[in-house]
Amino acid sequence: MGDTRKKKKFYFRKRRNKYFLEPGFRGFFCTCNFREKECVKEVYNLLNEYAGKLYPDLGADQVPAVSSATPEEDRTDSESEDEPDIGDLLKREVDSIKKDSQKSLKHKRFQVVETGASNCIFIKTNLPSPEEVATAIIKDLYTTRVQKTRHVMRMLPIMATCKANLPDIMECAGKLFDKFFLKKGSSFAVIFNKRFNSSVSRDLIIKELAEMVVMKNADNKADLKNPTLCIIVEIIKGICLLSIVENYFTYKKYNLHELSKEESTNDGEETQAKKFKSNLQTEDQTVAQ
Repeated sequence: MGDTRKKKKFYFRKRRNKYFLEPGFRGFFCTCNFREKECVKEVYNLLNEYAGKLYPDLGADQVPAVSSATPEEDRTDSESEDEPDIGDLLKREVDSIKKDSQKSLKHKRFQVVETGASNCIFIKTNLPSPEEVATAIIKDLYTTRVQKTRHVMRMLPIMATCKANLPDIMECAGKLFDKFFLKKGSSFAVIFNKRFNSSVSRDLIIKELAEMVVMKNADNKADLKNPTLCIIVEIIKGICLLSIVENYFTYKKYNLHELSKEESTNDGEETQAKKFKSNLQTEDQTVAQ
């Protein structure tokens, strides 16, 4: 029985530093090209670079403190007869892990959490405005066309997370909409994606959210081609990620690779145009001779 207890404890201790996506988080949702570890490193570097510029007084992340050993771990073999049932031990261990995880996450500026979906990365943040950091990154890449990532594809700021059901989504979205759609009218579109979820209706969610936006202000108008604001709805298993972003299509759907490719594409077109014009001039000169 003692060996079993040690094995069980080792299992839970191994998972102590693993965090999972939950309702109430803010952060950044990223997709990658099958290299998740490299993607996480790139995202950390990118976020720390721009967060350092926007919030220089906050400082870098602190390494979470390692929790002290539980009373059960300090006991000797002679005390094993008086130990509680194995079920109680496991329950205490799980509760301790949850408390440690919550404390660590509160003090981390950026922390990757498990989404349960491959090629989908979520970086939780304790910063008040993840959209400010994401917008700074997107605008800078859009202006400079410098490719700063190899494995990160899309990066979206996530303002809120909730359970993936209609009542919770509507309640969570309603609070966000007051900030963006209540005071003045704007054109909008709903961008909806879901992974590993068959219970949520895409058409129903889009319809209900669009109606809510119009109810906030009658001047709000749907525009699927060039909206000023896009409502992002990303559903992963039982969790819904919500955000509202500007110039979604102008910024290539927040695809970091596409933003950096545009300049090289334009350069290629200009080069081809120059070659074509040069060939025409050569042909004209040949004909004149």
